[in-house]
Amino acid sequence: MSMQRTKCDRCGDRQHTGGEIAVFNRGTMRRQIVSGIIMLPILTAGLTGCQDKEPTVLQQTEATDGDELTVEPKYKTVTEAMDWGPAITKVILEMGVTVDGSTIDTKSFLVSSERKFKGLDLTTGRTVSDVYVSDADGNRDSTGACITIEMEVGPEMAEASPFNYDLASGFNQYVETTYLIEAAENAGLRAADGRALKMGATDASDNQGNINMIADTFDCTGSYSDETSGITLSYASYQPENARNGETPLIIWLHGAGEGGTDPTIAIMGNKVVNLATEDIQRYFGETGAEVLVPQTQTMWMDNGEGRYMDTTDPGAGISYYTEALMGLIETYVSNHGEIDTDRIYIGGCSNGGYMTVNMLTAYPEYFAAAFPVCEAYEEAWLDDEKIARLKNIPIWMTAAKSDRMVLTENHSSALYNRLVAAGAQDIHYSLFENVVDTSGKYFQKDGVTPYEYQGHWSWIYTLNNECVEETDGGEVSIFEWLAQQSK
Repeated sequence: MSMQRTKCDRCGDRQHTGGEIAVFNRGTMRRQIVSGIIMLPILTAGLTGCQDKEPTVLQQTEATDGDELTVEPKYKTVTEAMDWGPAITKVILEMGVTVDGSTIDTKSFLVSSERKFKGLDLTTGRTVSDVYVSDADGNRDSTGACITIEMEVGPEMAEASPFNYDLASGFNQYVETTYLIEAAENAGLRAADGRALKMGATDASDNQGNINMIADTFDCTGSYSDETSGITLSYASYQPENARNGETPLIIWLHGAGEGGTDPTIAIMGNKVVNLATEDIQRYFGETGAEVLVPQTQTMWMDNGEGRYMDTTDPGAGISYYTEALMGLIETYVSNHGEIDTDRIYIGGCSNGGYMTVNMLTAYPEYFAAAFPVCEAYEEAWLDDEKIARLKNIPIWMTAAKSDRMVLTENHSSALYNRLVAAGAQDIHYSLFENVVDTSGKYFQKDGVTPYEYQGHWSWIYTLNNECVEETDGGEVSIFEWLAQQSK
């Protein structure tokens, strides 16, 4: 067994460190130890959904008093998809007057995040990390009537999240969020013409919405109603600009249990699904890029038909209540989108969605060109020989972590991999990480040196960051590079 570092596919650096993984390649039966590749930071949707693209209209009150100008700013927020979920990383103050950028710094403003959820007031101060004059979209500029305030975020900074995990429903839900921003005492703010600025504090009435950057490229209004079962599924979808008739592959992502409901923005933000629309992943799929479809169930994919989780005693042998409705959604979507290459339809998902990925492969083994289940929750007890026979000829790349205590690998991913290998599967791959850690180099444990460790169940972080890498005779191949090569 050899030990080595992989190089970052963006910068070529071999010094990025992450959780070690064991990568199994059925074609060579070799076992290599590789390190995680650097995380790809991206922007994603805010609180108002994927389609909130209307420009903000300033409704500004200005009053002059000698050389002093009073402004009552409005604000917008910017939300980024992070490895641990969405985080509000910036607030953009719309001042209504050109600002002298030399008079502002990180001590100029006091910022608090007021978060209200089911009667709880979760107001917390935010730490400002940078301040600068910008355009209305938060892009740094030499002159402008907006001030962008960047704030610190981290895996344990709940104050930055637009979500709260609701234990009662088992879903991530939006928090009612307001940003309370005021000028610090003796801030010394000035307009570009030299006048002193007296700034009023912001409140809920000043909220002008969010900048939804990558998530704005998704259509989150999709809905499908199955005539036979009466089941309705919402969905988000992304179509690349260069999509061509009959030549564009389709990636289907199935969310985890916490992203169920009727708002697809949660399904693409709760996990870093928007990364599938970034150039870093789209480039593998050639000139057309890849279309993305993200169905959303109202409950969970592992629903036994009674709103409860199925178990090994259920007579349905692990067949989801949503199986036929989901296939109906997929087939209808494909038939309505002539740009899709029906020989290159891929399916994957995490946890509950990983279960549903395996479930759909066993139910429709001829339909999908390849699959990538992550920390999949399909019980070994449901894997009879007939199902294994249906699966063994489908190219599959699985991901999981040994530290996962929610879905034990030995009863799920590892069991499935071993059964497929024993059945003679030839194109089966398995990235088994020791644990799940930050690979961006930004977040650490308390010692300030050891990379921050996430819950072991969160191995989708590695998949959606395209950090599952396998040694080949020609070098290395990442999971999405491999996926793009698959065709029926």
